Amino acid sequence: MEWLLALVFVWGSLQDASVNYDEAALAFAALEQEESAMYEDPEAARLAISSEWAVFPETVQQGDAFMVRSNSEQTIAWNGESIKLLPFGTGYYALLPVPSGMKAGSYPIGSTTITINRKSFETQYLEVTEEQEAMRRNTERIQADQVKIDKARSDSADEFLWTDKFVRPAEGRLSTPYGFTRYINGKLSGTHKAIDLAAPEGSPVYATSSGKVVLAEELYLTGNSIYIDHGLSLFSQYAHLSKLLVNPGDEVEAGQLIGLVGTTGFSTGPHLHFAFWLHNVQTNPDLFFDSSPFLWFNKDEFG
Repeated sequence: MEWLLALVFVWGSLQDASVNYDEAALAFAALEQEESAMYEDPEAARLAISSEWAVFPETVQQGDAFMVRSNSEQTIAWNGESIKLLPFGTGYYALLPVPSGMKAGSYPIGSTTITINRKSFETQYLEVTEEQEAMRRNTERIQADQVKIDKARSDSADEFLWTDKFVRPAEGRLSTPYGFTRYINGKLSGTHKAIDLAAPEGSPVYATSSGKVVLAEELYLTGNSIYIDHGLSLFSQYAHLSKLLVNPGDEVEAGQLIGLVGTTGFSTGPHLHFAFWLHNVQTNPDLFFDSSPFLWFNKDEFG
């Protein structure tokens, strides 16, 4: 009788183990499906997910950004920071900036590399009034606003808050591309690490992607401004607005109306000043529009 009871016990244990294994397999398959859906097609997803390390795109220019995926939990060093890859699906991810002044060359990322090519940026000359010039010298007010901005960008969601392609935040003429070296009244002002879209005052401004509003108020230099967290230390910035249509804490979707074009703050005319901040580095928005970091994976060039 004892041997029969022992056999029943062992059989029950095997059955429980089988159930647990099936549940784990189903859970893993669900995670893999969620992750795969973010890529352009199943083959691109298969190649990325089956690799120990993947960076995409594999070649970028100064001022761009790129995605990293590992199949295990990792912390990597990049641009003087230690950045932890965060879990998504069956892998671990980070979105990383390439500063516009970063030296061109190949850099190791785990067992792979990212190649950075040199990019030339043009020069822009602006003339402003003495009153506007004086605004730029008011360091006390500028610093007070910077404290608010730094606080708003200090805490980002540890997950992707976007699920689709990024959209252009406004329709208008590109008056200043990313990376221009700017002179104001003949004096070097710095590098314009955003894009300016000139448009009539009152034109609609849209959220470039889904996320959470972390700041929406009038600031000294940038006027009515909005910052949206998109997760993994990626924030979008919308400045010089004539009207704010969202509040801090609001969750927004891609293409949602969030404000109106204006010329508030230090501005020479109605336009939207738009920027991406990634780990507190301004990165070129052009790579994001009508795309997403998952779509930067090129299966034909991978490996």
